[in-house]
Amino acid sequence: MPLPGTGRSARAPTRKATRASPAKVADLIATALAIQEQDAAEAGQIGYMARAMIWASMPHKKVEGAHYKRDNGLASITMLVDPDIGLPYGKLPRLIAAWLTREAKLTGSRELMLGRSLAEFAEKLGLSTSGGQRGDTSRLKVQATKLFSTFVSVTTHQGQDYAYKNVALSDAGMLLWNPKKPHERSLWESTITLSNAFYRECMDYAVPFDLRVLHRLRSPLAIDLYLWLTWRMFILRRPVLIPWVSLRFQFGAGYATTPQGMAHFRAEFHRCLHEVNALYPGARVAPERDGLRLFPSPPHVDALPLAH
Repeated sequence: MPLPGTGRSARAPTRKATRASPAKVADLIATALAIQEQDAAEAGQIGYMARAMIWASMPHKKVEGAHYKRDNGLASITMLVDPDIGLPYGKLPRLIAAWLTREAKLTGSRELMLGRSLAEFAEKLGLSTSGGQRGDTSRLKVQATKLFSTFVSVTTHQGQDYAYKNVALSDAGMLLWNPKKPHERSLWESTITLSNAFYRECMDYAVPFDLRVLHRLRSPLAIDLYLWLTWRMFILRRPVLIPWVSLRFQFGAGYATTPQGMAHFRAEFHRCLHEVNALYPGARVAPERDGLRLFPSPPHVDALPLAH
């Protein structure tokens, strides 16, 4: 089956990918048509993600402990957090990181107002304000606390050369919400003060994307893949082949480092790539035996100058 935007056929994954439900397919088609009819700027749906968070690629599922590291021999990415708080994971911290980046760029301020209730913050993120065990608000404060406490370190090491960059997301903050009463308003506004390093990442190195895509994609892997492709297409000048081992380093830390683990990762990667291509058909990519080949493509969203 040809991949959208490539004209080439993807190799069949070694493990059968989960078939999308009719409702999910319908949602993807509806979003794809909306994007074709009205671009992100016209729809007021331009989002931004700090480059450091694209590199970090947070865990997809819950990870025990306070240390999360990926190393491909040339570079390593480490996330650290207070053991009593735990590492962020899943879709919610990705949505929060995108909101932080966009809000910093729009306001030009390190101190961001989150809202006087959990429901108010959920609305800012475009989430459901329903409570309950499976509602967005029941998990939102937990994931926000985890994300705001996270420290990211990126290092490169070749021979005797060693370079690093450390980014803490915030210097201070107050989350005054009651998760059991998401609509209850507190007397004071909940706030977060971004660290200067993360603020500079937001202002100087943020990658623009279409917010509708971020909200439509459900899989954290698909979200990471979409954001990564938007970033790569901004800087790509010639075709490049990204080996499967490197792709698993970037996106698949939860998969075993065995042939079976690689097969599982490639199957899931192919499934997510089809979803991303449906929403970003201009991304010219082709899965090959040795990796994913990227061809120079137009970015999904053109960056717009902001007031700050």
